Amino acid sequence: MKIELLKEPNLEFGNDFICDDPKIGITVGGFFSLTNQSHKSEIHYSVIGTQTNIEDAIKWINVFDSFIEATGITEERLDESLIEDGEVVDYTDEGELFHSDYSFLNTIDERQEQLEQTAIVNTKVNKKRNPDFPGFNSESQIKCTFLNDESNNKEIQLSKVREILKDTVINNFDKAVRICDLYIQAYEYVLTKSITRPTVCFIIIPSEVYKKLSSIRYGGHSYFNLRRYLKAQLIVKSQAIPVQIILEDTITQKRKSLQDLSMQAWNFCVANYYKSSSIPWTLTLKDKHTCFIGISFHKVLNADKNTMRSSVAQAFNYEGKGLIFVGEHFEWDDDEMETPAPHLTYEYANKLITQVIEEYKSFNKNLPPRRVVIHKTTSYWDSAVNKDYAEVEGLKNGIKKVLGDEVQIDLVAVKSTDIKLLRESGQYPVMRGTLLHIDDASGILYTTGYIPYYETFPSMAIPRPLEISIYEQESSLKKICEEILALTKLNFNNCNYYDSLPITIRFAQKVGEITQYIEPGIKPPDRYYFYM
Repeated sequence: MKIELLKEPNLEFGNDFICDDPKIGITVGGFFSLTNQSHKSEIHYSVIGTQTNIEDAIKWINVFDSFIEATGITEERLDESLIEDGEVVDYTDEGELFHSDYSFLNTIDERQEQLEQTAIVNTKVNKKRNPDFPGFNSESQIKCTFLNDESNNKEIQLSKVREILKDTVINNFDKAVRICDLYIQAYEYVLTKSITRPTVCFIIIPSEVYKKLSSIRYGGHSYFNLRRYLKAQLIVKSQAIPVQIILEDTITQKRKSLQDLSMQAWNFCVANYYKSSSIPWTLTLKDKHTCFIGISFHKVLNADKNTMRSSVAQAFNYEGKGLIFVGEHFEWDDDEMETPAPHLTYEYANKLITQVIEEYKSFNKNLPPRRVVIHKTTSYWDSAVNKDYAEVEGLKNGIKKVLGDEVQIDLVAVKSTDIKLLRESGQYPVMRGTLLHIDDASGILYTTGYIPYYETFPSMAIPRPLEISIYEQESSLKKICEEILALTKLNFNNCNYYDSLPITIRFAQKVGEITQYIEPGIKPPDRYYFYM
């Protein structure tokens, strides 16, 4: 076994500027789309909410037009997730761009260690983690601005909302659905009646609705999530546009644990720039003809005995352009199969990967990839392990059927691990990019950890490494891990320095949680930004 430190991956921005930090890269070089001619100089948006919500939202967004000095009160939030039995367990709530406290992730001992680290970190303001925001306008290096046509905004009558909330005849589940129906009708109006079609629609949820109906228990251990249900109903509409669901307390700045206003601006503006089909930044990988695919699983929570699963496949190119594919529901009996981690039958795997590759070719300007890398959140089974679940043969044959026998294939399992490395001295954990080689095809990779550039460990949780195992190998373990490290920098839902998971599997849980609210027979959208 040996340990080595992988270099922090660089990113490419506008004007051919290369940098490892998204915020600095945008400030100096601008968005990558300025280089590849896909830049949008205007993002037209509509707002749905009560009259007061609409007014407050526009005021809040207008603040981002100007330079915002960072105060250093709060810094960027980095998601910490686990992969449990093939399912991504994300401890942050969907849509919460600006929440910063998730110390509940840790054990008692870990929380004590975190408090000691926080005391050290807070002795000085770290402007590298929380730089000033240059302003989302045409004069700054960003070269883009938000525009709102008031005729595209649609008001939700507060009296109707409160009438539903006060109804003593119906239960909370029915109240939530009826309130969502008000927003669905308004969204359909925006899609069909807008004079100038907006790029993105902002949905504002009143605080009184969120407090009473955000999460409703039903069917034992299952919960109805109002925002995920609402997003699922909106994104399947004909000619749908991306939506951003925002809480009233966020736009009024009354919510606890909000990030600094400069950080809110960074995250909000980058996410919605990407939703305009533009590219904030891209990877600097030498191999630009690789298709990166993630395959993960999620539970269908309303199924009897909780035995139903669904697979989620996400395909990305080096620019971060992404497609989402939601597989069919299937039953997985933990006891019968002697493992809670799901696997795919030959037919299922073959059908899924064939569809992914075909769609990727079309999406990628009809350019077929020369190499396919699959990141899967469970181990690989072949016919020797289980003849009914020969997913290895299904995946390989499906890829070669579309791309030919010369295509290079790497089948990689990405899981969480309890193995942790310790530094001999110092106040911080091991560095991000630390790779422990177990053998030529397996290792332990730290995608989180101490960042020399920041001079700190930028998280409230103890870093959790990933176990990387290569089943089918054309590339070295080091190259595979370098790519995974790079793919942790493609989460355009925020402007963070990195994410704890590669983008190939980052959004698996969120996609699954949203699609479970989509009626059977309705095809969900396949563009990654609809689920952000």
